[in-house]
Parts: sequence; C-alpha cells; structure tokens
Amino acid sequence: MTEPADLLELQAIDIEIVRATKRLDELPEKRAILQLRTKQREVGALAEKAGVLLRKLDGEVRVRKDEAEMISAKIAQEQQKIMATTDHRAVQSISREMDGLKRRRDKLEMEELQFMERVDKARAQLAAIEEHREKLADKESELIERFKEVGGVVQAEIAALEKRRTALAKGLARDTLTRYESVRDSKGGVAVGKLEGPMCSACRMDLPAERVKDLVEGPDIGVCPQCRRLIVVRSGE
Repeated sequence: MTEPADLLELQAIDIEIVRATKRLDELPEKRAILQLRTKQREVGALAEKAGVLLRKLDGEVRVRKDEAEMISAKIAQEQQKIMATTDHRAVQSISREMDGLKRRRDKLEMEELQFMERVDKARAQLAAIEEHREKLADKESELIERFKEVGGVVQAEIAALEKRRTALAKGLARDTLTRYESVRDSKGGVAVGKLEGPMCSACRMDLPAERVKDLVEGPDIGVCPQCRRLIVVRSGE
C-alpha cells in the first residue's frame, strides 16, 4: 500500500478504536461496577463511623468499670479500718465515707450497664454493616467476571486495532504522522478526508474549481482549503 492509503486506513482504525473504547466504557457491567464501588465507599464510611462509636463506648465502659473496681478496693480498705478501731466517732466517719463510696459505685455500675447496652447495639450495627460490605464485595466479584467475559471481546478488538495501527504508523513518514496526529487532536478525531470529485469527504464541502485543480496537480496528500484537514488526492490503491 502507498502512504496515502495507509493514512486513510490509519484514520479509519483510530475512529474504530474510539468507537470500541466507547462501547467498552458504556457496558452495563462497567457502569454497575462503578455504581457498586460508590456504594462500597459509602458503606465503608458508615463502618468507620460505627467502629469509632464502638471504640468510644467500649472506652466509657472501661472507665466506669475501672473506677468502680477502685472504689470497691477503697471500700474494702475502709472496712478493714472499721474492724481495726473501737472509736465510735471514727467508725461513724468511716461509715459515712463508705456510704458515699457505695453510692458512687452503684451509679458507676448503672452507667456501665447502660453503656454496655449501647455497646451491644453498636456491635450489632457494625456486624450488619460488615455483612452488607461482604455482600457488596461478592457482587463486585460477580460483576467483574461478567465484565471480563463481555468486555474481553471488545478489549481483544481494541488490541488488534492498536496492533495494526502501530504497524501503519511505523510505515508513515515521521512528518506525515506528526501532522496527522496534530490535526486529529485539534479536529475532534477526524484528521483526513479524501478528495471525491470537487468535495472533501471530511467536511463535505464542495471546493472551488481552482483549488481542486491545485490539489490534483500537487502531492498525493494535501490540505483541504476549507477545513484545513489533510486531504488524500490520490490513494494509490
């Protein structure tokens, strides 16, 4: 094949790669995976919040449990003091202090029970969230397998097109390839037209007769005076 024909084929391949890539991006399985991952992030954030709450509640339980144990130890010490003294006033003073310690301990134990109930609820909530996360992960695995199966065909098509494109690009003059890629990027992906009678196939505009004459008398690859894309005058096929 000649360079003009190769350039036209390169253009056709680039368009097919764009179309195939779009098909791949628009596969329902891919959209479902992206939506599922958004949901996973949301559930993950809930799990983090639930974990923070659970750790906070556990801390509240430990604080009250530790203080209640310290108070019980203090009560035991005061009890020993009562048993070791015969001073009535001392016994009364120690007894009053013990009563205050017991009330404080009772309050702490009540609060500890209340926090333990909240801990149980928080653990159940976290367990439910984690179960939901596992189900989402299983669903993601299923979708990925389906995407590989369905998208594999399109990916193989893209790989074959890219392989052919690489071969064609190597066969083009560096200047031609550079011009082509520059125009392609600036013209929305369509860089090459073909002179079909007086018309450019890229912009579908009829060219003035004198411009057509200039193109015909010029090189095989020119520039469309209307859209400024490359224009193949003679493909050599």
